[in-house]
Amino acid sequence: MSASEFDKYKVDHLFLLIGENPLPNYVTANLLLKKDGTPYLVHTTVTETQAKRLKNILDRDEEGKGFQPAQLISLGKYESDAYHIQDEIRRKIQGLKNGKIGLNYTGGTKAMAVHAYRAVFSQSRFDTVFSYLDPRRLEMCIDREDGERSRIKITPELLEIQLELVKLFQLHGLELKQKPTQQAQLPKLATELANIFKEENKAKQWLDWFYNVFREQAYKNKLNSGGEWKSKTSLLEVSISLENLPQEIISAFKQEKFVTPDNKLSLREVEKTGIFKEIKHFCKWLDGLWLEHYALEQVKNIADKQIKDYGLNFEIPIKGTRDGFEFDVAFTRGYQLFAISCSTTSKRDLCKNKLFEAYLRARQMGGDEARVALICCFNEPDTLKAEILSSTNDKKIAVFGREHLTNLSEEISNWIDQNDEDAK
Repeated sequence: MSASEFDKYKVDHLFLLIGENPLPNYVTANLLLKKDGTPYLVHTTVTETQAKRLKNILDRDEEGKGFQPAQLISLGKYESDAYHIQDEIRRKIQGLKNGKIGLNYTGGTKAMAVHAYRAVFSQSRFDTVFSYLDPRRLEMCIDREDGERSRIKITPELLEIQLELVKLFQLHGLELKQKPTQQAQLPKLATELANIFKEENKAKQWLDWFYNVFREQAYKNKLNSGGEWKSKTSLLEVSISLENLPQEIISAFKQEKFVTPDNKLSLREVEKTGIFKEIKHFCKWLDGLWLEHYALEQVKNIADKQIKDYGLNFEIPIKGTRDGFEFDVAFTRGYQLFAISCSTTSKRDLCKNKLFEAYLRARQMGGDEARVALICCFNEPDTLKAEILSSTNDKKIAVFGREHLTNLSEEISNWIDQNDEDAK
């Protein structure tokens, strides 16, 4: 269906039922409101904050839509009271002398949807538009009394807005600790590390070197987990033998100019490159962050007009918690959130916990349309995926293990294509 065919369903006055996740309401307003149209945000006491937040974003008009200021319609605590719901909406409609009216009942409770529909239908004109955003098929459904509903596939090409990640967080009242980066650090070295993990003996060489040689010199304590890195002064004195490392990694270190003439990895040489703000950040990069940067580079490789925004390190502080939460790598396609969690561990339980946390957060942020993947070094990704599916019954989850690392761009691209196929 072309954009012009979609335009015929746009209205001057759009009533939106506000639920706990305001994303469908934001998308619907941008799809179904005419320029200079007015959104009416129907909310309860529970969703008043979401409604006010959505109003502020729509009123800012950053997309250049030219909407009229959004109007709030409060149902108070009467979210299931038929008379109160219908009375509030009917009175508002009766005050509208001109213009095409629409109701989108994606958000809100079932009772709100039923009674709001009855209210609008009782006052409806011949051109009133009733709609629902189907998260499973990624379609805007237009309901009609005189025939079957019309379904409009919301493809990235058709969507008039391309949701940016920062805007997605703002819809939930969340502000990022810092601006996410779109530039991977040491992408060539990260690629070599990903490549050696496909060969078990080379992966073991790397892990033995990192835990038993590098950490031995760079850590304050000698534990394989926990603890702290040494001070900057001490780290700059660290010079480590490259003996027993895979040749690919030695060559990559040399290419980055990290190696001294006597064939040692020097953290002082690393600092000279200016790649890392602090030398301990390089240590953390080697300790596993390299996989996040590798994943970012693979997303960047396939980014085009269908992927509007992408980045790494979305840290979100939450009041009442010490750490908040974060997405390692994320991108949007149309209004869909694709969230990727990364872990260099090969331990099943740790991988499972990491994926499940990402799944919960992605659903919280992106609703039913969100897609989640785990990139890890686990040898049996299919069995891990099957276990998560048995718990969530959600087929939109992907798990990429050690075997997928060398062609990760293609795997992510196939994941996107499969998402489109599943939505048909």
